[in-house]
Amino acid sequence: MLKLFNSDGKKLELFEPLKDKRIGIYVCGPTVYSSDHLGQARTWIFFDWLRRYLTLSGFKVKFVQNITDVGHLVGDAETGEDKIEKEAKAKNKKPEEIARRFEAEHFKDLEALNILRPNITPRATEHISDMVNFIETLIKKKNAYVVSGNVYFDVASFTDYGKFSGRKIDEEKIGSRVKVDKKKKNPADFVLWLKADSSHLQKWPSPWGEGYPGWHIECSVIASRYLGQPFEIHGGGADLKFPHHENEIAQSVATTGKPLAKYWLHGGMLLINGQKMAKSLGNFITIKDALAKYDPDTIKIAFMSTHWRKPFNWEKSAVSEAKKIRERLVRAKEQSQAIITGYKTEINVALENDFNVPQVLAVVMKNISKLSRDDFRYFEELFGLKLKEAVRLTPKQEKLYQERITARQEGNYQKADEIRKNLEKQGVMLEDTPMGTRIYK
Repeated sequence: MLKLFNSDGKKLELFEPLKDKRIGIYVCGPTVYSSDHLGQARTWIFFDWLRRYLTLSGFKVKFVQNITDVGHLVGDAETGEDKIEKEAKAKNKKPEEIARRFEAEHFKDLEALNILRPNITPRATEHISDMVNFIETLIKKKNAYVVSGNVYFDVASFTDYGKFSGRKIDEEKIGSRVKVDKKKKNPADFVLWLKADSSHLQKWPSPWGEGYPGWHIECSVIASRYLGQPFEIHGGGADLKFPHHENEIAQSVATTGKPLAKYWLHGGMLLINGQKMAKSLGNFITIKDALAKYDPDTIKIAFMSTHWRKPFNWEKSAVSEAKKIRERLVRAKEQSQAIITGYKTEINVALENDFNVPQVLAVVMKNISKLSRDDFRYFEELFGLKLKEAVRLTPKQEKLYQERITARQEGNYQKADEIRKNLEKQGVMLEDTPMGTRIYK
């Protein structure tokens, strides 16, 4: 039976759905002001693996991931400039133009990495009225207050504030993370709604004047809107435990009196040169740049070497080793036979123990020459892999390949398909992806 480490209880717990065979998963999505990076990819890859495993285990999974297109301020602050608006002004574009561009790029990245698209991907800007209603409820319940058009959550009104992250309010170094807002009753109070000044590009009417939502409110509203409250799994990177998830829990429980989610899962950070990979630090590698150097399988196999809750240091040696493992897997798959083995059971036993993917990889590599075709099929489906061998084209095949590229550019898809089928008869498989066409044996 599956056991997962629950950040809420800070221990390994037996996974038991709230509804028989139905599971709701919410994972915090991208703020669409720039390209996705590998640190985000690691989180999304893990939850894709978990989703695939639960689906293959017979559960019906509803997977929701938000698109933050307003309210996330520079430096995760509560005053200042919106990340998307800053980019829009720098590029002389409208905020929605920036948001739609990077939202589209985000989905291309998911597809290129063979990550299943979420069932629902709501935008924050599509749920402003829901957020306003949510905030009004908090004000009525005396959990929030209004000052000069801003609305704040009163942490003193929620006795369990800090319990989730293990932080005590009086121990916080106020002002060390964000600039202190003097309008607050308590420096630890967090913003639900901000009054928009004349320079702000995105603003909506509200009972407190024109403004826009804070960063934390959207996840509570969107998650409960599409999954109910409580739902099974809420996930994200470890850096979201505080303040983002702490604040989500406070405002959601204060509103309904119910937990937001039963299980809270947090993936370990991706490091580069021993430091957290982050856009704010400028040390990130975009997914697009990574895929220009490495195939998706190699990236995923590299991540498989480290437990999902532990930090992973992105370095050349780790990726090189993953590439070698991939090559061994491809060769072994080609030589595998249609027999029955017990390795699928061993894989599942490893996953039942806090989703121990490194142990799965160890089982696979230890028994690589004994795995059946069915074992490989399960392994690929479980982790979103496509273990195919790239091939070198003969001069004649290369000419056909180039003719197909031209045909696709000219919109002659019938000719392109005929060439594809011709090459397939010669043992050359073509796979069109957002990152270009991949060639396999």
